[in-house]
Amino acid sequence: MATDNRTAIRDTLRKAFHFDWRGAVVATPALLLLLIVGVLSEAHVQASIAAGAAFATGFGATKRVRHKRLDAMLLTGAGMTAASILGTMAGQDPFIELIVTMLMGGLCGALIRWDTALWWVWLQIIIAFLLAAHYPGNLMDGVSRATLVALGTGIQMAMVRLMKLGVDAPERVATPKDNVRTIDLWLHALRAAICIGVALLASRGAHIIHEYWSPMTAMIVLKPGLRDTAFRGIERIGGTILGILIATIIIMAIESPILKVVAAALLASAAFGLQQARYAVLATAITATVVLMIALAGGEVFGVDWDRLSATVIGGGVALAGAAIAPKRQIRARDDNL
Repeated sequence: MATDNRTAIRDTLRKAFHFDWRGAVVATPALLLLLIVGVLSEAHVQASIAAGAAFATGFGATKRVRHKRLDAMLLTGAGMTAASILGTMAGQDPFIELIVTMLMGGLCGALIRWDTALWWVWLQIIIAFLLAAHYPGNLMDGVSRATLVALGTGIQMAMVRLMKLGVDAPERVATPKDNVRTIDLWLHALRAAICIGVALLASRGAHIIHEYWSPMTAMIVLKPGLRDTAFRGIERIGGTILGILIATIIIMAIESPILKVVAAALLASAAFGLQQARYAVLATAITATVVLMIALAGGEVFGVDWDRLSATVIGGGVALAGAAIAPKRQIRARDDNL
């Protein structure tokens, strides 16, 4: 009996921390290169924008759209570049930003019921839009930001392609399709649009500085079923807390910018390799990486940690409330499929 228990615990831990080293190896070099260039050139903000785009695109190395390896990365890069221009300009008017955010969120909700690989691509595009909207400007400002995003995604795709010449293709992240009726797809799209809009308005009402974290969390957490949304929300909040703690300890313990770059690259590498692990584990690695990258860009970290956590709680709560209004029939059907 004791042996069986140890085996069960070992299997559970193996699944929770499932790590594909190939995903980490192919996607990390581009991020490391961009962060080092940022430190050496002191172009911290520009490098952080490019590195952030490379970080998001790097997860596409394990995904396929239309059964092609680089399509997920290519679509993500092109979409994030366009969204950067749109977001920069839309951010000048809070009402326009809200409307565009809700429209994009609705499409995100439709895609998760249809094709999760495309859902992931569109999610990165929404995040790029929300980030750009947080730094509003004119067309030229948008083009400048888009150029850095295109640079980061381009370097990431080139490095992934180069690394794959010497490394086997990373393990593919499963992206099953969900067979649903058209009416159910549109209903979830409507729910997603409302949730992302409410999350954005709630973060504004709470005077959260980085308000985009709330709608971003809502889109990541929201699933067609209540149980799935609740589990993902809890794991994201837990991962966010732990990731903030890890990054804060590193920032306080390390003064050298180069060593901080190395730490950020190692955490990013962990995130790339942990895509098949429990979401709480993945969220921890992603959060710690993002916080470290903010610090490297010269952004304020202490105090912003609480800002990020508050936004995560708001976004998760809105997503949970949105999932709770789903018809029970749809929830059971989704859970049975899972």
